[in-house]
Amino acid sequence: MAPLPILILRSDCDDPSPTDQSLGARLSALEGPVRSDIAIEELYFRRDDLADMERKLDPWKAKVLGVIGATNVPESTRLGELSEEMKLLCFVANNNPSVWQRRKHVFHIGLPSAQTAEAVALLLQKTKRKRIFLLYDQTEFQRRVASSMEAALKNHDMEVTSRAGVKDADFESIEDWRPDLIYMIFSSEGKSLPVVQKVGRRLGQVPLLFGRSLLRESFLSALGDKVGEAWFVDMFHRHGTQTPTQEHFLRILAARGVNIPTANHAFGWDAVSFCARGLKAGRGQSLLAIEYLESGVTSEGATGTCSFSRDNHNGRTGFGPTTLTRWYRNHLEEV
Repeated sequence: MAPLPILILRSDCDDPSPTDQSLGARLSALEGPVRSDIAIEELYFRRDDLADMERKLDPWKAKVLGVIGATNVPESTRLGELSEEMKLLCFVANNNPSVWQRRKHVFHIGLPSAQTAEAVALLLQKTKRKRIFLLYDQTEFQRRVASSMEAALKNHDMEVTSRAGVKDADFESIEDWRPDLIYMIFSSEGKSLPVVQKVGRRLGQVPLLFGRSLLRESFLSALGDKVGEAWFVDMFHRHGTQTPTQEHFLRILAARGVNIPTANHAFGWDAVSFCARGLKAGRGQSLLAIEYLESGVTSEGATGTCSFSRDNHNGRTGFGPTTLTRWYRNHLEEV
């Protein structure tokens, strides 16, 4: 069979998420388990410009069989619509169910917020933490994450209080509450670092927990000695038990100079891998590929496993790949 043509589509911004996803996707195509089965192309469009995305994608509809979107939620939603019209198999990393809208051609493999929240609550319970303070950014996604996290922690008998953002006057009340851990629910380095500095000055002995999107080299460098212990929601065992798929992924990224692979690297890697496996099983026909993927077959990747069905194009079940990783004295270790 001739190589299966797949397109990586991303905006022309320098945000870490699409940058890491597209690199992971390219490396998966070049050195991953499906490298001999596909031919990869990459296309850029103007950030948040859905009309430009459509114009750029249109000439490719007869040239490729699948498309990987390193895209945000509005971009992925529109890409799903276009993929359905063009009969292209589409994979994106978003976990927001609004991206799917039950379109046959669209698969979204991000880890659901509720699943991650439950896993994090169980892991924190094992560390004997009892009082968790949630500080979250005032975006729709971060509010949703905070809501899921608060519910999961309370279900595991932990005391929780939460606040959107924080002002200087609020720190005294946080100190008075005496948290065992502060969970910083932010995705933006620029927004989180000023808060981290203030928290570090006032509550330097309390571990700070960050979401997996901030576990990247630039943020760790920026943290410096601003905090005592920084914990991260992670999806890899950085040392110790790893699946053969994860070992291969981490080895390839390290060989390319990526010392701390991110979740977004892994989502891009798996999106290409899962898309190619479906198209290969479907002999290059998108409907047969969809039939194969919806059959319940388990796809194992760097981000864990997915098992899709007609009613579930996210494919994530159970505890998932979530772990907790500690950054302490310039070293990553499992909590």
